[in-house]
Amino acid sequence: MPGPTTHRQYPTTNRSVARARSDSLAFLSFCGIGREEEFAGDLVLVISELVTNAVTHGRAPGTSGRRVGMSIEKDGNVFRVEVRDTQSDAMPVLCEARIGLDGGGRGLWLVDSLADKWGVRPEGVGKTVWAEKEFGAGNVGE
Repeated sequence: MPGPTTHRQYPTTNRSVARARSDSLAFLSFCGIGREEEFAGDLVLVISELVTNAVTHGRAPGTSGRRVGMSIEKDGNVFRVEVRDTQSDAMPVLCEARIGLDGGGRGLWLVDSLADKWGVRPEGVGKTVWAEKEFGAGNVGE
């Protein structure tokens, strides 16, 4: 049976990424995982990348009217994150991380490297990108 869950809505602005990180750390703390733990850093980076992609690619250029949804669910030792946008039907594709000055192309590569598994689910409008990561057995909430 699933444990604690949090759901948040954010505007499609870059400031939402910092808010999602903060909200995620608060949820992890509620679950007994401190911000100094490696797991927290890894999961928050995954969340940051997913929300960044949603606010960057999940909106029509020049608009901020749509919102991005984020949920985190703890089921046993597995944390599942879902980030949904309602603007873009373009599906994310994992590609080789580019090295250079453009700064792009690393988000899904980081998600793929840090999450145990991840995927994308098309919605009626937009999409949901999800990731799961398991916390070390016996460490949650003790």
